Amino acid sequence: MSSTGGSKMLRFGTLTLLYFVQGAPYGFQTFCLPLVLRKTGLSFSKLGAMKLLFLPWVCKPLYAPLIERTKSKLWWLLASMMALGITCILAALTSEDMLGVLAVVLFLLNLASATQDICVDSLALKILRPEELGAGNTIQVVAYKAGSTFAGGSLLWLRDLTSWSVMWLVFSSLYFICICLVWSLGLVKSEKTAEQREVWKPNQSIKVVKESLISIFKMKGTTWMVCFVLFYKLCERAGGTLPIYLVDKEIPVPKLAFWTGFVRSAVYLGGSSMCGFLLSVRNVSPRTILLASAKLRCFPIFLQFLLISFWGTDPIASADSLHGFSRDNVMFYSAVISLCLANFCAGLLTTACFTAMMTLSQSAPEEIQSSHYSLLATMEVFGKLVFASISGCLMDSCGIDSVFLVFVALSVLTVPLLWSMPDMDTDKHKYNSRGNKHIKQ
Repeated sequence: MSSTGGSKMLRFGTLTLLYFVQGAPYGFQTFCLPLVLRKTGLSFSKLGAMKLLFLPWVCKPLYAPLIERTKSKLWWLLASMMALGITCILAALTSEDMLGVLAVVLFLLNLASATQDICVDSLALKILRPEELGAGNTIQVVAYKAGSTFAGGSLLWLRDLTSWSVMWLVFSSLYFICICLVWSLGLVKSEKTAEQREVWKPNQSIKVVKESLISIFKMKGTTWMVCFVLFYKLCERAGGTLPIYLVDKEIPVPKLAFWTGFVRSAVYLGGSSMCGFLLSVRNVSPRTILLASAKLRCFPIFLQFLLISFWGTDPIASADSLHGFSRDNVMFYSAVISLCLANFCAGLLTTACFTAMMTLSQSAPEEIQSSHYSLLATMEVFGKLVFASISGCLMDSCGIDSVFLVFVALSVLTVPLLWSMPDMDTDKHKYNSRGNKHIKQ
């Protein structure tokens, strides 16, 4: 991989392209597919169970050390994107009612996308300088969200306009275009380390993973960070549930795609961009942003709970009731406002959290930096994955309003957890990129 050399524009541009492409599978599975499948009558429980197909993301710490020691990061990056493109082409031969085949397709997408994530995060850790972490993580979050918005909104619109197969073919073209750009423009350099040149022996796997995990958890601040990333996004499941609730209310899908897809994502990107400005220009600490945005996030989630309690679950009278000053129209746009405010807070929280994560990971020895960051990112996915699977069953058994009350409680409990956040800026020991000597920050 390329080192920290090169122009800032080239380094930031490379990360923007790669994180944009990386966000597409997540956006498709989070914003597009649930609405399509809910329209076919799939239950909350089954929609929640489909989150288990994100399992490859949870297993990243187990195979991240193997990727670090075999082939080059460029090889893995191109291979993963090629696998994503081919999988999308094969998916074009299926139909949306073939749930078994669709599950296999989604699992393969997640496996290849998680592999790509390890490579891109490793690149970011190597090329971003300490003073660029705020801007770099803003690019990561904004580009990833932009990619997920493209997949979630554009592909949903494309599927309604054309067909299921055309949607997948357009999806596949994104990866082949990215492969051509990365290869032809030389955006990512292939630099093999001594470890990568060695012949990998399968019986080394368990030992390497075990040693890597022991080294990771010996680092100060890692245990707290793992606990926090497991917990802080649980309440944001409300943001993924509310659009499905609006589908049940029989809000027209094009209207939903616009407000809960493009507009909501634009507000999220605004929150992330503001966080990047505060981190890079105003030198506000990630802890300050995390604490303020966690407090603010409680209000829109509580508003969503009140809205569902008063609006109920019965479908709206007709699409015409979403015009003028009708009750349904007021309730719908109240839902949109609450969703946008919650996503603005989520943009602030996510960017500040990933900056804190990368700051901590850069203080690790170079040989475990990628594994350290992969573990933290995996724990965030694991927390969301487990709770998403459980919340679907809870909605079917206890009702959506009861589950939203749980979301409110989780948002409130995030605040006291942040009170115990260790000081990442003064307590860390940064490793010099030219050697192993500790430098006290």
